[in-house]
Amino acid sequence: MQSLNKVTYVCDGLADGDLTRHTGLDTRDEPGQMGRALDGALSRLRQTITTIEGSATSLAGASEQMSSTAANIAASAEQTSAQALAVSAAAEEVSRSVETVSSGSEQMGASIREISQNAAEAARVASEAVTITANTSATMNKLGDSSAEIGNVIKVITAIAEQTNLLALNATIEAARAGEMGKGFAVVASEVKDLAQETARATEDISRRVQAIQQDTSGAVAAIDEISVVIERISEFQTTIASAVEEQTATTAEMNRSVSEAAGGAGEIAQNITGVAEAARMTSQGVTETQQATTELARMSTELSGLVATFRI
Repeated sequence: MQSLNKVTYVCDGLADGDLTRHTGLDTRDEPGQMGRALDGALSRLRQTITTIEGSATSLAGASEQMSSTAANIAASAEQTSAQALAVSAAAEEVSRSVETVSSGSEQMGASIREISQNAAEAARVASEAVTITANTSATMNKLGDSSAEIGNVIKVITAIAEQTNLLALNATIEAARAGEMGKGFAVVASEVKDLAQETARATEDISRRVQAIQQDTSGAVAAIDEISVVIERISEFQTTIASAVEEQTATTAEMNRSVSEAAGGAGEIAQNITGVAEAARMTSQGVTETQQATTELARMSTELSGLVATFRI
């Protein structure tokens, strides 16, 4: 009966959560076997409760630390999301600016190409002007030579007129000597004399005009030569401009390519930043769920600690 009382005592304590009791029985009868089995079960139960208590404490600490860490991660995720959105907006603004620059570069390239075409056309016209000026100069030189030849012919005509005038004078003298018989010859001689004098005056006038033409021709040739030099310089300038514009066209094309690449890169950055913002938002959402799970773990740990506290070990 004493052995059964010890077993009953331990069982009553176990029912109240008291795990400190033990039977201490070591007999081989049934109450002794029950006591040893009960003592062994209580010992293992105490170890289990102790382990659970320690685990609950560790779980509570880990839950608290996890909750704090999750809160920090959530704050960082929100800040990252806000910064990513700001960077995305800035990247989009940069992309728009780069697109504007690209459009301006394309317009500048079109203007430069037009300038290049105009410069090339101007160079072509200047080259034609040089050729025309050279031809005109040659024509004026020929005109000067022709004027000189006309002057020589006029000199011959003047000499003939002077000789004719002299012959007419002699004929007039001879007609006067002939008296009545020479009157008709005198009239003819007078007319020849008048014609010779008129021819002399005409040739003199022509000579003055030819000299004026020669002087004007010389001046025109000199002016044309100066114009030719100026046109050649203009042609050289136009060629230099065309070369510079061609080089600038290549530079503008390279700049357009770089700007286009920059625009593409800025757009890609904006897309990537948007992805980062979305990932940060999802991270924040995941952290919120983690915080909820951590809160649930803390509650379970508290509940488990409360359950363990009902036992005395």
